[in-house]
Amino acid sequence: MTFRSPAGSSSEFQHPYGSLLDALQKRVLDSVVPALDSSLSELDDYLFDRSQSGEQALGMLALREMRRVRADMSKTFRQSVADRFRELRKRRAPEDGEAVGLGLSLLSDQDLEQQLAVDQLAQSVLRNALPAFEVATQRLCVVVGQPQLESNANPLGPAFLAAALGKAMGQLEIEAELRIVIFKFFERALGEVLAELYDRCNGLMASAGVLPELRASGKTQHAAGKHHPKRPESHTDDDAQIAAQAAMQAAYQDNQVARRMPAQAGWDTAQVQINAADQALFASMLGQLQGWRNVNNVAPQHDSAGPATTLSTHDLLSILSLMQREADPVPMPSTQGGKPQSFAGQLRQQMAQSARKLGVASDNVTLDGLDGDAVDLVALLFDVLLDGPQYNSNIRQKIGRMLVPFVKVAVKDRRMFLYKEHPARRLLNTVAEACEGNRGEAPQEQELLDHVDHTIDRLVSEFNEDVAIFEALEQDLRMYMAQHRKRFELAEKRTTEAHRGRERLEQARTEVSTDLEQHRGGRELPSVIDEFLSTHGQHHLTQIVLRDGRDSARYQDALQGIDALLMAVDGAMHGLVVPLPEAELLAILASAGCVGEDGQAALEALADIISRLSVGQATIASDERIPAPIVLAEPPPPPTPQLEVVGGTEAVVCDDNLLTRVSKLKVGDWLQLQSADGQFAPAKVSWISPISARLLLVNRRGIRVLVASVRELAVMAALGKITLRDGEAAFDDAMHQMAGRLRGAAANA
Repeated sequence: MTFRSPAGSSSEFQHPYGSLLDALQKRVLDSVVPALDSSLSELDDYLFDRSQSGEQALGMLALREMRRVRADMSKTFRQSVADRFRELRKRRAPEDGEAVGLGLSLLSDQDLEQQLAVDQLAQSVLRNALPAFEVATQRLCVVVGQPQLESNANPLGPAFLAAALGKAMGQLEIEAELRIVIFKFFERALGEVLAELYDRCNGLMASAGVLPELRASGKTQHAAGKHHPKRPESHTDDDAQIAAQAAMQAAYQDNQVARRMPAQAGWDTAQVQINAADQALFASMLGQLQGWRNVNNVAPQHDSAGPATTLSTHDLLSILSLMQREADPVPMPSTQGGKPQSFAGQLRQQMAQSARKLGVASDNVTLDGLDGDAVDLVALLFDVLLDGPQYNSNIRQKIGRMLVPFVKVAVKDRRMFLYKEHPARRLLNTVAEACEGNRGEAPQEQELLDHVDHTIDRLVSEFNEDVAIFEALEQDLRMYMAQHRKRFELAEKRTTEAHRGRERLEQARTEVSTDLEQHRGGRELPSVIDEFLSTHGQHHLTQIVLRDGRDSARYQDALQGIDALLMAVDGAMHGLVVPLPEAELLAILASAGCVGEDGQAALEALADIISRLSVGQATIASDERIPAPIVLAEPPPPPTPQLEVVGGTEAVVCDDNLLTRVSKLKVGDWLQLQSADGQFAPAKVSWISPISARLLLVNRRGIRVLVASVRELAVMAALGKITLRDGEAAFDDAMHQMAGRLRGAAANA
């Protein structure tokens, strides 16, 4: 997989605020282009009304011209904005006459009218948004590294936007009179969106540490120098993810080429769609994080150890790198004072000890807001992930060694919590998949655990803030697991097919028995006839059901043959000789392997029984001429798993929500299933019977572990014998559990 930056290839200059400029460009286009489209729609209605009233000026001809150029005008306008942001990423100021303005050359009458319209539009729309625009402009100057931006070079400014519209109209040769009308409609639409646009842009840049102390007022003060991420200004939840991404990137403007993970990995986030539910989940978690800190005593105590020292992001990464090099960087969660201590608490303690090793004098070390969020979220993630019953202590130690590298990733790029395809996230999912329920009992399982050890060793020793190693290790481990997975998938396929065949056979036998009982009625049949129907007849009809179906013509013909045999028995009991259905009876015998002379002999035996009945003679109990049917031996059923759905559960209260969750399980879903020895192991829904609606569960080796109905699974879940997953993968599931813990902590805070 190859990733690319939306700003260009990795060989181009990588702007320290490239991610922030991407976000600003998106915000401008998302706000201004719809405003332009809206103004052109209103203009279309205006011109149509004039044409209907017979107006010549700005009538039908103008309407046709407007509709001809409308799409191209919007496209050219959008391209002008994108081109200007591209120039800013290159830290290149526009040369004279290069921007969308007209420079200092002599203007034609048409250009002069357009310039006046641009100036008037800019003055009009800035009346209510001027303070916010001035602050946004100052921040943008810091972002692009220029002391100031001319009005025709500032992509946030209405002068630039109006000039971009003029440029689009100039390339399309629109009449001057129509241009002025377009400017007026655009002025009205632009004035409705600029104030909100500037508020959002200011929120994005403040979140990235760009002049965070600056506020929109009549008088603003310009500041320069380095800017470290601080708590963002108030902005909407919709901007939270983009602001966090920009802040993480801006904090490393001094080593953007060597250490910026998105640039090195070439990750094209523009092509990665963020699920709205995931984004809302992450925003909710951030809002509840402080309450969780208070409940779990993770928040720093500023009055207990003297003045606090806030670590910069650079210092934090140095501390984490030192911890990563140590043999046992972070101990597993333990108890302190009789209370369990989380990964977050122990991680912060370890960070304070490592900080002292690096010369930080204060014992009261705190983290910047964004850095603290990243550290605590990853620690809580590992707390939740390793708290489950599917890992033994050895596996927990293995996965726990990955904590520090993942903290470093989150400090640099919080997108890990939002993008399901983030390389670090995928690696954790693959490692968890390899370890879940793996006790190393079989040689292949132990080899897989050894490969996981090798993967984690490489991550701890080689990770140096370049996310590409996560992708390489994940691909290597997944390729190794694919060899085992093919063998297990084959075993699972055989298990599913065997169970499907067995269930179809049981259903066919039940249906045939029912039909035979209905056709036989209450007759007392001679033992030979009775044995023939219950063996040869049952077998023949069952085979037809399996091959052709119960509604097939063959099945109906076979039943008619059996009815004819029963009528012959009835007639014989009344002294009448009714001919036997020889063709149907020979077909029944043939399906049981009785053919040729043996078939004729068996048919004669049945005829002899009918003859005896017709003359009142006693019938014999058996006849050797009718052999037992030859039936292929069925494969032995799989050994019964050491797990049973317990009985006596009628009194167990099964929550409707739990029953609904279980009913939504589909083929391929995983859950945690408790075995007879009390250990939990992953189980996969391999097949759902269309006959009984029961679910077939297999383990990772494709072996059947349980067959149960939805109701039975819900009862087992209520008894704690089954744990349902909230997400498709380990990381997703842990995220949902984290949200639950944070909600609980917030309620108790």
